Amino acid sequence: MTLCMGGTSSTLMVTEDGDMSVFGVNMCGELGLGHVSSVYNPTLLDKHAFGGDDVVMASAASFYSACVTSTGTLYMWGIGATVTIPSARQNIPTQVFAHTPVLMVACGWDFTMLLTRTKHIWTCGSAQHGQLGHMDRVYRSEFTQIDHELFGNGATVTMIAVGYWYSMALTHAEGADTLWTWGKNRHGELGHGDDTNDRLVPVAIPADTFDGVPVVSMHGGLQHTLVVTADGSLWGSGDDSRGALSLHAHYTPADGDANVYTMQKVVGPDFADGHGVLTAANGQAVSIVLAKNNTVWVCGSGTHIFGTGTAPDCTRSLTLIDPVVFGNKKIIVVAAGSYRCGVVTEDGDVWLWNGSSGLMFAPVLHARIGRWHNLLRDHALAFAMMAVPRLNSTASGAARDFPADLLEWMFNNMHFQPHPDTPHALQNLMGRRPVRSVAALDLEAPEVLDEEHEE
Repeated sequence: MTLCMGGTSSTLMVTEDGDMSVFGVNMCGELGLGHVSSVYNPTLLDKHAFGGDDVVMASAASFYSACVTSTGTLYMWGIGATVTIPSARQNIPTQVFAHTPVLMVACGWDFTMLLTRTKHIWTCGSAQHGQLGHMDRVYRSEFTQIDHELFGNGATVTMIAVGYWYSMALTHAEGADTLWTWGKNRHGELGHGDDTNDRLVPVAIPADTFDGVPVVSMHGGLQHTLVVTADGSLWGSGDDSRGALSLHAHYTPADGDANVYTMQKVVGPDFADGHGVLTAANGQAVSIVLAKNNTVWVCGSGTHIFGTGTAPDCTRSLTLIDPVVFGNKKIIVVAAGSYRCGVVTEDGDVWLWNGSSGLMFAPVLHARIGRWHNLLRDHALAFAMMAVPRLNSTASGAARDFPADLLEWMFNNMHFQPHPDTPHALQNLMGRRPVRSVAALDLEAPEVLDEEHEE
């Protein structure tokens, strides 16, 4: 992940140099800068804070943050980062979890889930809704491994994601992918067909739910879920009362229930002039979608970019944001947090907005917001084998069926990572951003969750 937003208006960005750039509200030390003063311009949190290793992904929670480095080390900071003492504040990144190298981390409102390189899931924090997956509602002060047998014999976990109070995992077994969800389910966000029962352990969503097409990513919000499948379709479940699912175009409160209890198709492969959906991101009641033609679409509450006329403050159907707003630059990353949205362009520029403020340009002075770097040779060879028919004749079905357009998109958006000692002029030619002036950013004040703030 290259751009993520926390629940209290903090923003974390991973650069192509493997550093982090951070700014926003910092009342709990969630920016990791060693203090609790809010920072209104992107500020470098370089790799020395992480033992000199490159940061490869980050995740932001309500009052704390986490990241994973290239060595598989997990760091956390803020209130809740010191898991054994939930109320303690850690103002700088602190290494946690020494069991085995980590592949991914995902932070919910007050719990954390990680996937190790051995493809096992560990969780800690609040379990009020069963989101830890241990068949109970008991708070865990230490990371505890979820029983892998819950996912079935021979299953390999390939991806994890979270909503505010629920969890998701994608597994692969016997040539088929399965999406599992568990935790809070008040509005049907788990997609299991009811609105009353939390799930205390992972529960599978039937594969035929998505017309038999493999799931490639899943995205959680406050109480709505989005799923992207390999054919470019977008599916959703949960609360659509404010249009975050784009499934009730003409809904009014007088219509009653706007919850969607099973996964429903939002758009198909013909979306965005036949390109389909590449990825998505969820906030509290807002969704932002990136199509495979690099256009950006929004729906829900807080979608309006003040002063541009791009969309109303609350739009109930996916609405295109005019590419002119972003200088007609190709968008490669989207992110959401609370009622805020953000994008990263192919040049590494970052743009943020919410429903009550104008578009905010976040100048990153250290390096471009990154994509892939330090690509392992074995990974590059694997992609080559999938792309060349004569090489992949004995490859697995999953490899041969990998969407060609998605593979092409991934290659087109890879950039060389210059060595730190490379002269600046050459770094600029290779894609490093030149220094620019810094403009102050008007950040949104933290929003208090109403009846959903149960903890």
